[in-house]
Amino acid sequence: MNFDNFNEIEITDKDMLLSNAKEAEMNIRISPYSAITNARAALERLCKSLIKANNSDQIRPANGQPNLATMIDTCLRDGLFTQEEAAANIRKNGNDILHPNKTSQKLHVVNEKNVNTAMGSVRDLYLIFSEAFKNVRADEFDELKIPFGNYEIVRPVKKSKNEIIVGDYNYFVKDPHENYYYFQIYHKNSNVESENQLGHRGILAGNTIKGSKRRKSYLLDMYYPNSELLSDSDREYVAYSVYSDSMLLSETKSGMFSDRQIVQIACDLLNSLMELRKIGNGISHRNIQPGNIIITPMDGDYMAGLVNMETAKIEGNDTTITIYGSLQKTVYEENPYLPLEVIIGDGVADALWNKADVYSVAKVMVYCKDHDAVKAQIDEKVLYDLFPEEIADLLADVLGSSLKAIDDAPEFMEKLEDAIEEL
Repeated sequence: MNFDNFNEIEITDKDMLLSNAKEAEMNIRISPYSAITNARAALERLCKSLIKANNSDQIRPANGQPNLATMIDTCLRDGLFTQEEAAANIRKNGNDILHPNKTSQKLHVVNEKNVNTAMGSVRDLYLIFSEAFKNVRADEFDELKIPFGNYEIVRPVKKSKNEIIVGDYNYFVKDPHENYYYFQIYHKNSNVESENQLGHRGILAGNTIKGSKRRKSYLLDMYYPNSELLSDSDREYVAYSVYSDSMLLSETKSGMFSDRQIVQIACDLLNSLMELRKIGNGISHRNIQPGNIIITPMDGDYMAGLVNMETAKIEGNDTTITIYGSLQKTVYEENPYLPLEVIIGDGVADALWNKADVYSVAKVMVYCKDHDAVKAQIDEKVLYDLFPEEIADLLADVLGSSLKAIDDAPEFMEKLEDAIEEL
């Protein structure tokens, strides 16, 4: 966290001061109301401590009782800090909360406007800290260091195409117990939830897919933290349980996998698809690409799992039902991991998304071998240059066929398992 830079400061009431400052930072993304109240409390404690440490003669209002406004004026007059605008901003935002009104009520909601307001207050507080404690070397306030409550950000990851998330990043995080998660932040869609024939959108959490004895879960465990804070929020925080060395496939280097490892990754993904088809009337992922696949090293091999289910389609009477949001044509028309029939929208994909997912898995296999080889259309010669004949034949059948002729997940996986025996 940013305020960890001030752990070694020496000042009266240090523990409570840092507690308020860190609480303010920790709540930016999950409770703007709490972030702003803690930023104001931290500023008040800071002013009191600075005034006491410097034996300043306090400016007093007409009633004789110092308040935050006069304490700020005292600090500015004596040069204890000079950030007048920053202090005024923290005080104003805090006063909006201290005096109940429509503004203060709305600040409980986690939306872009309120998060930005909270971010502004905490950033201004950090600026004042940096000036007040000149003996501390503090870098500029870094938004990517702001945790999600108790979840420390280990690594931010740029979002993939087609993701319906808030902001530009997803995050690998860890909790105080050193458990690791992959965080994604979605816009809520309450209408989808109410119409969802599977019930509450947490259905996937209750259907964690268990792997065979030799491998672990194929679909990563998924849950919703901080649920008590989300009732009035316009976003959803989703966490997938991962490992400290887990990474997105999009973060890997081109050509780092052996042929056997690539086939095993594909089999993991196909297992996920097969298990998704068993939930309710069936679910199709519809957005399989390197940025939506998490891999974890395992005994010289790699375990793969699917994330990013927000555009997954739920089979049912209403063909528009999805987990979080629609897959818009304007977003996917340049996605090389989807088959041509989907991109041109000839209607066949509406009934065959399960096969479109298999097509995407085949394209992911090509990506694992050579990132640059993934094109909208891949020449068969390229496949035979990259893979042994047994694998290239299977990929050519999938990538060169119409959507209707593509194998479904069980058939394609069976062929891959047979081919791997030949490697």
